[in-house]
Amino acid sequence: MAEKWVSWLALLVSVIALGLSTVVFFFSELRGPHIFLAVGHDVLITKTTSLGPRIGVICSFVNEGAQQTIITDATLDIDSPSITLSLAMVGDSFGAWEESDGKYKASPTKYNLAAPIPVRGHDKAAAIFWFEPMNPFEFTPGRHQFTLNAISQNGAWKRHFDLNITLTDIANMGKTPYADHPISVVNQN
Repeated sequence: MAEKWVSWLALLVSVIALGLSTVVFFFSELRGPHIFLAVGHDVLITKTTSLGPRIGVICSFVNEGAQQTIITDATLDIDSPSITLSLAMVGDSFGAWEESDGKYKASPTKYNLAAPIPVRGHDKAAAIFWFEPMNPFEFTPGRHQFTLNAISQNGAWKRHFDLNITLTDIANMGKTPYADHPISVVNQN
């Protein structure tokens, strides 16, 4: 009688182990792309032409899936004014500081045309997305909600974040057009 109970217990443990192995195999080898999109600490807003500001968003992509995907496009939705900006340029970094004779000089930021960004399975990638308006608009002081949409051949991923743009920020952008003004991200989800 005891031998029968032990054999049933062994069979049950084997079935559970097989089930767990199947789940682990699926998540490690077969799962499609599963991107987590995050926005950096600051967003850069640059007053440019009469069309309105250019917006630079630091993005990171973490693929928890097993299969690769390629980010091919992105858009930025703004709540007030209600407008959607298209991806114009992509940067790898904001530039750097170089020392020369005891003085630090900023090296220029390099921009590229928006090229696909591959994100391998169980890997990560990062880029700075620059969005430019096609229609004129200006920001008003207050809290603004943004939605970043990253698009790939496997789907789209969204990240919502808020910026609190002050009257001082708007005045500084007006005083120094074509300069990048960092605005801290207040909230993201």
